[in-house]
Amino acid sequence: MPGGNGSNRMSWPAMAAALVVPLLCALIYVVWFPHGNAGRGAWFATKVWVLVYPLFFFGLIGLGGLVRRESRSGHWPSWGTVVVTGVLSGLGIVLAGWILVLTPVGEIVRENSHNLVEKAKGLGFASKERFLIVAIFITVLHSAMEEYYWRWFVYGHLRKMVGYWPGHLLAAVAFTGHHLVLMSVLFPLPLALFLSFLVGIGGVIWTWMYQRQGTVLGCWISHLLVDAFLMVVGYRLILMP
Repeated sequence: MPGGNGSNRMSWPAMAAALVVPLLCALIYVVWFPHGNAGRGAWFATKVWVLVYPLFFFGLIGLGGLVRRESRSGHWPSWGTVVVTGVLSGLGIVLAGWILVLTPVGEIVRENSHNLVEKAKGLGFASKERFLIVAIFITVLHSAMEEYYWRWFVYGHLRKMVGYWPGHLLAAVAFTGHHLVLMSVLFPLPLALFLSFLVGIGGVIWTWMYQRQGTVLGCWISHLLVDAFLMVVGYRLILMP
């Protein structure tokens, strides 16, 4: 199993919390309490968890992958290659998404946009000004938080616990979980499952990039571009019906 001896591995209960808590919080603010302070509080609590929980495990993994390359053996690509790979992969995913918008899938999404509007109103993001603030947060900061949490922290530990490819898949499934909760209340179940499957593919792409590059920088650039595209789509559906 990669990663050396077990002294620098998380316990399974700690990893289970990392994998499951974002999903449980999504159930609270999307399904159980989608309106008012309870939903907004659960949404905020999720972001606090994503930022704070990994801090308890810095001693096991260090700062490699965040502020510098990981300290494992490997021939790392240049920083320029990392940036270019991030841009090209992000634009490739955006292009695939734009093509999808032009298919019957895009029409189904538009037909169900009232669900998205309702959720945005429930969380207080339906006005133009608030949506733009949230869109900037999600595009720039939230994408960085997710790479920090799901690629650097979750995958970074999972590969030591179960191996590289099982780690890729398990991290992608967990990353998909809270997205599936949201998709399931916005769209018919077959479409929700399909879109969530695409999210999972994105998760595998980004963990693979992290593994190959030893840094979350390229993953973050790619993720940022994808989220920017999704925010443009969301703006058109919520504020330009």
